[in-house]
Amino acid sequence: MITFSGVSKRFGGTVVLDGLDLTVAEGEFVAVIGRSGTGKSTLLRIVAGLEQPDDGTVESPDEVAVAFQEPRLMPWLKVGDNVALGLRDQARAVQALAEVGLEDKAGAWPLQLSGGQAQRASLARALARRPRVLLLDEPFGALDALTKLEMQSLVGGLWRDHGWTVVMVTHDVDEAVRLADRVIVLGDGSIKLELTVPGRGPRRPDDPALAGLGQELLAALGVSV
Repeated sequence: MITFSGVSKRFGGTVVLDGLDLTVAEGEFVAVIGRSGTGKSTLLRIVAGLEQPDDGTVESPDEVAVAFQEPRLMPWLKVGDNVALGLRDQARAVQALAEVGLEDKAGAWPLQLSGGQAQRASLARALARRPRVLLLDEPFGALDALTKLEMQSLVGGLWRDHGWTVVMVTHDVDEAVRLADRVIVLGDGSIKLELTVPGRGPRRPDDPALAGLGQELLAALGVSV
């Protein structure tokens, strides 16, 4: 579904990705973690076609949608119009809002939404594009702990229902192991660790199968606990 072959990306004299090889299978959920500046968001932007690699090749479908940490809703458009923006079939926006539990907010203004509701609207906007690949760039980073758990469960359930291929950038190790089939740790422009997570997400936060995985990932990040 997505293939990086020898991909490098530089910004000035800084090498962000250095000969990266990565394959993401159709329907797979991959979480990408790493310290700041290790190329996580750059990887995502290359898949989305927002950046071009300096070296190497990338193969991915055209049907890609992105949800960012900031919902990026246009304040002068009502929620339903934000979701439907650019679509010819308005019914797709209505359906997407229903799937994220916001069918009663289509006529609301973005400033009337809570943080969690705004993130749901952002997810609905991506969902309405009927993507084959969903890219998530720290989508829950600004949410409180309880809302974050709710959003994780929502995304995990939608992934199961729709069969998307998902690549998610996150700083939250627990979030990565709760949702992903595979977690990749980036560092020094390459993959430092690949970890397969048993079972299928979204997993219970207290799932005993996850014991020790977080510590292994933190160790790869150079964090002592």
